[in-house]
Amino acid sequence: MDGRALLFVGPDGSGRFTLAEAMGITFQIPRVVSYTTRPQRGKETEGKEYYFVTSEEFIDIENKGEFIEVVQADGYHYGIKKSDCERLLNEAGSFFAILSPEGCEIFRNLFEKNLTIFVYADKETVIQRQRDRGDDEVTIDRHISHYEQIMDYQSKCDIVIPNYDLASTAQELTNRIEQFLNLTYHPDSKY
Repeated sequence: MDGRALLFVGPDGSGRFTLAEAMGITFQIPRVVSYTTRPQRGKETEGKEYYFVTSEEFIDIENKGEFIEVVQADGYHYGIKKSDCERLLNEAGSFFAILSPEGCEIFRNLFEKNLTIFVYADKETVIQRQRDRGDDEVTIDRHISHYEQIMDYQSKCDIVIPNYDLASTAQELTNRIEQFLNLTYHPDSKY
């Protein structure tokens, strides 16, 4: 598929969603929204963070071959429709996605022009952020159980960025994405 894809990966609580959304606003790039069987969290909006579907609805979509990727995490299913990606590429020429390492690998193989961005924070910080957003201890323990596995994926990403101060992290990431999108000329850019 033609077009540019910004692919965000990182442990739960790293701030990858917040940074991805900020970059989407900064560059006016739409986000491809995943479908999930996970319950909706308090401040989440249907169709913004996710499309929340039942297990039966998810299986039906999957059986029709509509998903590019399907990932199971923490007992829930997540998937992104190929038609949603194609629509965004046709309308905007690019999109961003927030993915698991497994999903990121699939997208890297589908989209030649991609930039993988690994966002992280130390374990104590991500635990505190999850508590601050109201996650219960069982959910946090589930997320932390695969923290190290997700952290191992950073070696496969184009950009690895710690996120402790949102403003400075967003500024650094903006500069790197500008290079990828060819918005400014950087003679040392690999993009």
